[in-house]
Amino acid sequence: MNEERPRIYDQNLMHHYQDPHNRGKLKDPDLRASAENPNCGDKITLELNLKDGTVRDIKFDGQGCVLCIGSASILTQIVRGLNLEEVKGLNLDDLRANMNDPNRQRENCMSVALNALHKALSEEG
Repeated sequence: MNEERPRIYDQNLMHHYQDPHNRGKLKDPDLRASAENPNCGDKITLELNLKDGTVRDIKFDGQGCVLCIGSASILTQIVRGLNLEEVKGLNLDDLRANMNDPNRQRENCMSVALNALHKALSEEG
């Protein structure tokens, strides 16, 4: 029997999980914040460098499930180059637009990096 297994995760999300973009640490970040999902142990730290009100560079580090790491990687790609007002307006739907998530899977896992981003921006003042 050669039945194709149903895909649990979108191919783009799996790519970002297996080969995360912008993973690491910045030398001298302007903003830094962490967030976690205590239900499953996901934890992400985001670091940002700003120039003239725009995100010049962004990195993340941490551990988590496919949804957590994949969405953190996708988020860093979305955010780089945006001005702070644009970044402040980002939400979970912006992440979903970059992955096939018709079932609205485990929002707590998907939102860890986004929560860290909003926390960093709120501390930016």
